[in-house]
Amino acid sequence: MRGAMNHGSNRQVMIAAVLLGTTAMAVTTLAAPAAAQGRPAASFDIPAQPLLDAIVLFNRQSGIQITAEGGLASGRRTAAIKGDLTPAQALGIMLSGTGLRWRWIDGRTVVLENVTEEAMRAAPLLTYVAQDSTSTGGGSAQVLPEVVADGEQGDIYVMGTGAAFGESTIGEADIQARSAGSGDANQLLKILPTVQFSNDEGLATREDIMDLRPADISISGGRYYDNLVTLDGIDVNSRMDTTQSVTENVYELMSASPQSIWVDTNLIGEITVRDSNVSAEYGRFTGGVLDVKTRAPKRAWGLTSSVSYSSDALTHYRISDKSRAALADEDMPEKPAFEKWRYGVTVDVPVSSDVGLLIAYNRSRANVTYQRSEAYDNAKFGQTSKSDNLLAKFDADLADDLKLTGQFAYSPYSSEYTDDGAVENTITSKGGGVTGKLELAHSGESDWTVTGTFAHSDTGREAASTRYRVPSWTTTGSICTSTNCTIGGYGDLDQTQDTYGLSGKWSRDVGPGTLAAGIDYQHIDAMRRRPEDNWFYNTSTSQSLASTIVCADGDSLTCVTGDYALTAAQLYAAYTARVHLDSVASWAEYAVKFGRFSIRAGLRYDYESFLGNHTFAPRFSATYDLPWNDWSVSLGANRYYGRSMLSYALREQYPDNYTYKRTATASGGSNVYSDDDWYMSATSHSTSYSGSNLKTPYSDELSAAVSGRILGGALRVKGIYREGSNEFTMSSGEKLTTTLDNGNTSTYTNYVMTNDGYSKYKGGSIEWTRTFGKHSVALNANYSKTESTNWDYFDNIDDITEGTMVALGDQVLSYAAVEQMNQRASMASPLIINASWTGRWLDDRLTTNVNLRYRNGYKRIEDTDTSTTIDGTTYDLYDYVVYPKSIDVNLNARFEVIRSALGGLTLEARVANLLDRIPSPNSTATSQPYQYGRSIWFGMTYRY
Repeated sequence: MRGAMNHGSNRQVMIAAVLLGTTAMAVTTLAAPAAAQGRPAASFDIPAQPLLDAIVLFNRQSGIQITAEGGLASGRRTAAIKGDLTPAQALGIMLSGTGLRWRWIDGRTVVLENVTEEAMRAAPLLTYVAQDSTSTGGGSAQVLPEVVADGEQGDIYVMGTGAAFGESTIGEADIQARSAGSGDANQLLKILPTVQFSNDEGLATREDIMDLRPADISISGGRYYDNLVTLDGIDVNSRMDTTQSVTENVYELMSASPQSIWVDTNLIGEITVRDSNVSAEYGRFTGGVLDVKTRAPKRAWGLTSSVSYSSDALTHYRISDKSRAALADEDMPEKPAFEKWRYGVTVDVPVSSDVGLLIAYNRSRANVTYQRSEAYDNAKFGQTSKSDNLLAKFDADLADDLKLTGQFAYSPYSSEYTDDGAVENTITSKGGGVTGKLELAHSGESDWTVTGTFAHSDTGREAASTRYRVPSWTTTGSICTSTNCTIGGYGDLDQTQDTYGLSGKWSRDVGPGTLAAGIDYQHIDAMRRRPEDNWFYNTSTSQSLASTIVCADGDSLTCVTGDYALTAAQLYAAYTARVHLDSVASWAEYAVKFGRFSIRAGLRYDYESFLGNHTFAPRFSATYDLPWNDWSVSLGANRYYGRSMLSYALREQYPDNYTYKRTATASGGSNVYSDDDWYMSATSHSTSYSGSNLKTPYSDELSAAVSGRILGGALRVKGIYREGSNEFTMSSGEKLTTTLDNGNTSTYTNYVMTNDGYSKYKGGSIEWTRTFGKHSVALNANYSKTESTNWDYFDNIDDITEGTMVALGDQVLSYAAVEQMNQRASMASPLIINASWTGRWLDDRLTTNVNLRYRNGYKRIEDTDTSTTIDGTTYDLYDYVVYPKSIDVNLNARFEVIRSALGGLTLEARVANLLDRIPSPNSTATSQPYQYGRSIWFGMTYRY
């Protein structure tokens, strides 16, 4: 099998070589026509602000499109523009001090570039820089190279201020410099202080190595499924069950991720996280908002191709002391063997001066070698997981004030799994899906957009349809040394979610401020299905009867003449469960400034047909500009409502359980077994799930921030307090009786979703970023406490609500009191410290990034799985468990080895866990105890 994997790897290398060797198409960028350079003056009023925001205003006020390559616009601030100016004059003023120049690429489009001596020599007559950046009308459209310093590196991330103090934006430059080798965009969020990751992250089980999905995250204390995630404005949140972690489950699926569709970091242009003081425009969350934007098409020919690779040979495995002690004298398990590849190609096509097109394809692939259990001869075999991204985008200027954009993305995911204690039981879990979007945007006295979206996710599985348990003493069962050998699987399960969306947004100046409003409609179809009956055959005849066995219908895995017959079977009946949901929302917000005071007040209305609740979420924030330049203090008071989860509604439609048996017909000393002899011996309805009359979960938030500039950089100090109420959790279950298909009655447990869950989050953070020359740094820290009754909606919290008593040392306390003393176990480290430094060297050929994330150790009170007697009463014994500190340091380096008119070739190395620390010191795993120590990805990228 290793040879097969190498063969596959050779094929990948050949593909990568073809991509990297592709010759670029000719670039036909021309000097700007005289008509473009001589555009008449227009009235400009653009305050000093981040360049990304200034570009939007410039486009509206001038009718000229600005494009920027490689995230150049991220992390820079502009000078103010006010007065009647030509576009050339306005651009010169706006860009002064940014380290950027601009040039025409057609009559209505300009492109931003770094200003280097080489760039100046390449096109000196097309560069415009203002003579006087303070002028309101006298900017001169002439080349002044001495005014502009060499190009600067953008900020590692841009911190929002004022009403946007809860926003943090990571631009394309930092995405390229700091992304992990895996291509998981969520890993980039480790630079943000209010985003938390699982404490168990870093385990190197074969299943974790194969998992190419994005990491789960918590934002401002929310659960991992409480976030609103959008991809280019498309809602990509799963309403399905995302709690399952066991692949080989008869009834449930483990492939669903809270983020149902994702893209590789190669395709991302910008990521924005909103952790507090969120605008009324956003709803259906109680955690935070993750807004991912793929990069826009360029209005010039361009080609990018890349390939990267990692393997077990480039990974140093570590084992925790607890796992090593648990293994004791046992043989150490074999280290996981794997290969991982990422490769892709992106093409920009200038269809015309008014239309740009982007076509991109990326694939991530993991090949992992597994080993069956000792009972199955420790046989090795290979399995594969794949994540694809096919993206097509266009934008078209229909008029100076009207733009049409559209896109289509196909992003299937698949991952294979095989139980090491069985054969012919490979399960292929699916994920990802299809998204589409069409948007019409108008800019002018009134700005408005109308957007239609579609998202389809497929989180089903494919598996062998029948499972057999055959004794190992039989000829068929001689494949293992256990008492019984397992063959086959539990069958296919289909699971899909279709989300159709239509939204509109409008804004304009009204009175002294700006009024914005919007509407949003979604229709969601959720489906889970077992497409055909699946069977599990078991309970064999004894070995002493082997010679008497006769199979009336011929030999099969259920019966072999002269060997055995299986006499019991469990039927997993085919079914289809569907849930439909309509979601309607509207919102309005008014922002106004009076002297030093700014106020933003909004209200959001939501209705979802599944819960049937009408909710109103007020949003309010106020900002006061301090007398010192660029300093302000802001306050926010907001309510956020969550969304419906459909997992209980789907489980409620599961069919009954059926057990079948058969007996032999004696004939002349033989025991004859026929397929016609199967009869239903028992039916049951073991569990059921339901939820009704539920309220919509919500979170109330108070937040505050102070923002300003200090030591040459930007500073933000922020505090967030949240209380979550009416959160979904599970009842302990009620015993009910039902009448079955055969007329018998069966007692079963009915679990009900309730609103008994609640949570609290208190956090304070301090952030500082600075850009100096070709270097950028970011430092931040967050101290928080997160409490919650339950981790997910299938957790039982009746012990809290019913006042169960437990022992903590020699004290007797209520379980509720213990939980109130506790920090949440996962995704809730009290202290997090982040640091990142990006620099460019050697004439910008070398880019390096070092980033560090420190997570402090803390204690939690947990069940010791023992009991104690106090005053004659026995209690479960609880004690403090220490979660050790963790330090994660990563290093990325990119070196441009070829820079020519035919393009550039860049070599890359991305080193994770540079200090070779043990990621999860508390792990006690023994069957697969390995964790990722230092690991490396190598790659190369060609750009034209």
